[in-house]
Amino acid sequence: MKKLIAKFNDESGGVLAFVAIFMVVLLGFTALVIDGGRLYTEKSKLQKALDAAVLAGVHGLRISDDKSSEIAIDVSEKNGYKVEKSELFYTSDSIKAIKKINVPMTFAKVIGVDNTIVSASAKAIIGPLTKASGIAPLVIEKNNIPNGTILNCGSTNPGDLSGNCGYLNFPSGNLRDALLNGGTYEVGQTVTTDPGGSVGQVDQAIMGVNGLIALDASKTHCQKYETADNTCARVITIVVIDDWVDIDGKEVKGTSKVKVTGFASYWIEKYENKKLYGKFIKMVAPGEIGSGSVVGDYALYGVKLSE
Repeated sequence: MKKLIAKFNDESGGVLAFVAIFMVVLLGFTALVIDGGRLYTEKSKLQKALDAAVLAGVHGLRISDDKSSEIAIDVSEKNGYKVEKSELFYTSDSIKAIKKINVPMTFAKVIGVDNTIVSASAKAIIGPLTKASGIAPLVIEKNNIPNGTILNCGSTNPGDLSGNCGYLNFPSGNLRDALLNGGTYEVGQTVTTDPGGSVGQVDQAIMGVNGLIALDASKTHCQKYETADNTCARVITIVVIDDWVDIDGKEVKGTSKVKVTGFASYWIEKYENKKLYGKFIKMVAPGEIGSGSVVGDYALYGVKLSE
C-alpha cells in the first residue's frame, strides 16, 4: 500500500511536462522578439524603398505615365524591392505604389507560422511651387515663356520695360549677391521692382571668376540645357508675373509693384551686351506646392509625399 501511495505522490513526470510547456512558451517569445524584429525591419526597408520610388517616379509624370513607371521601377529595384507596373497607380498629378512581400519566419515555425505577409504603400504628388527659396531677383512676363531673353537694358526701344530691366528690389542693395544666393518668394506676394541696369554686378554674378557659369565648369551635364538640372548653379529660378503694364520702375503711386504669379527655371547660356541669354527648362525643385499655374508646362514644380 505504501508503494502505491508513493507512486501517486511522485511529481518527477510533472516537472518534465512543465519544462516542456515552458520551452514552447519560451520559443514563442523568442519567435515574437526575433521574427517580430525582422518583420519590423523588412517593413521599414520596404516603406523607404516605396517612398523613394514614388518621389522619383512622380517627376516622370511631366512626360508620361510610362516614363513615371520606368523611373519608379528602376529606383525601387535599386533599393531591393522592385515594384511591378501593376503595383503602380496614377492620377494626373500623383503616383502611388502598393506592394506586399512574403517574409519567411525562423523561430515562429515552431508555433506553425512559416511566413508572414508585409505590406506598405506610398504616394507622391506633384504641383506648381507656391513658395520657394533661392530665387533670383528677376522677373519675366508669363507670355515670354518659354522664348526670349530676360534682361534687355540696352534696348533701342525706350518703351521696353518702361525703364525696368526686370529686377526685383533686393534688401542687401547688392544685385550680385542677390543673384548668387537668391531669396524667398511666394505666389500672390506683392513685390517691388528695381529700375536700372546694374550691368557690372550682373556680369560679375554670371560671367565672373566666381560667377554662376564658372561654378559649373567641371559639371558636364550643366553645359547644355537639355541635360542641366537643379544641381547646376547656372540653372536659376525666376519670378513670373502677368505683365509689365503700368509699371514704370519707380516708387510712384505704387506703380513699381508687381504680383508674383508663379516661378520658372532658366538655364543661363551667357550674359552679353546687357542681355541675358538662355533657355527655359522644365524643372522640379524643393518648396511648397499648390494647385493651378499661370505658367503652363514651364512652371517650376515641386513634389512631396502625401501618404
